[in-house]
Amino acid sequence: MTTGCTTSARLETLMLGWILVALALSLGTARAAEVAVPVGSSSEFPREVALRPEAVPYELERVAWPLNQTNGPFLKEPELSQRHVFRRVLQFGEDTNNAFALIWDQPKHKLYVDLNRNLDLTDDPAGVFSSTNSYKSQLFANVTLPLKTAMGLHPATLDLRLSADGTASWVQVQLTARTLWQAKVALEGEAWQVAVADKLLSSEGPAAAKFLLLRPWEVRTNRVWLDYPVCGMVPFPDQLFWLGRAFHLERRFETNGQTPVCKLELTPQQPPLTELKLSGEFLCYALLQATNGYTVVLRGPAGTVKVPQGVYTVSAVWLKQGSTEAFRLSREPWVVEVTGATNLVLGGPLTNWVTLERYGRRLVMGRLLKGADGEPYSLTQQDREKPPEFTVYHGGKKVLAGKFRYG
Repeated sequence: MTTGCTTSARLETLMLGWILVALALSLGTARAAEVAVPVGSSSEFPREVALRPEAVPYELERVAWPLNQTNGPFLKEPELSQRHVFRRVLQFGEDTNNAFALIWDQPKHKLYVDLNRNLDLTDDPAGVFSSTNSYKSQLFANVTLPLKTAMGLHPATLDLRLSADGTASWVQVQLTARTLWQAKVALEGEAWQVAVADKLLSSEGPAAAKFLLLRPWEVRTNRVWLDYPVCGMVPFPDQLFWLGRAFHLERRFETNGQTPVCKLELTPQQPPLTELKLSGEFLCYALLQATNGYTVVLRGPAGTVKVPQGVYTVSAVWLKQGSTEAFRLSREPWVVEVTGATNLVLGGPLTNWVTLERYGRRLVMGRLLKGADGEPYSLTQQDREKPPEFTVYHGGKKVLAGKFRYG
């Protein structure tokens, strides 16, 4: 996603002036394609929500790790090619209990993973994967590994892309996570995406259900990224305020059935509330995180709502009007103290701004899209074939015009 675009022009003694035209989010209609997920109660808040693993059309996290060479063959091995066979160990974090022996048979486009960790790579039918990619770099999709976490043994589904330099000395694996634990929950006439995400690829080792994602179902295909809260993913909170109700939030895993389930438990609470007056246009939803532990989900349109008292950091703001969407871009902390009646401006209208930086005889012009809250925003979809244009005036006369460049 592009966060801005720049162009440069050589200006010497000209005095700059320009007219900026406010950008209104265009009208339209859009409806996301439905997918099969569990549906909750449509009348009352559930005390428990069952989340099941679902693939999403974007990456949640990605890393690239070198794989160390083993000293020799494993205890038992399948029939392999004569050349370009790589024996390696894939380890998550420092815990050797999260290490898996694997064999990559490059000519046969096969990957064998020792899921039961007995160094016998012939007795794991679920650990054999095929690739249709090119010879030197091969992608093995939907590889499910039983990882040890603080919440118990956890099935983690990843994409593994293996690459080699043509010798037996260097092999790299790129791991990509694309799976959420999620459900579709209908509340008060509206559908919501309720999801949690694992943090699997950190150097500290895998952690289950580390993040919470709660947003309207209609925007569920919008990309989110772990550790990047501006898009709606936040560290899993102990307390949640959602649609005017407060809850203590817990999660647990059940892996006894055919399909593992992550269950969220919502226990009602009654904290002291205060008024928060929202102003601004096009608000779809916003997330606020408080020092008192509450994560507050705000749903548009503008108006007066009641929220728990506290000092909040604005984590995410998402705007939507018809088929056009935008999100708050800044990652800088934005703190709002809500201990009494408080006004909070979020969202549009969005307006074009120009920034100027001088480098010797060059003047670099940058474009920003600012909201009514003074914060930068980015459109989720931008036509790179039609970049924004600019015009420079001097003494009321047009002296220069051009287009910004996406960068």
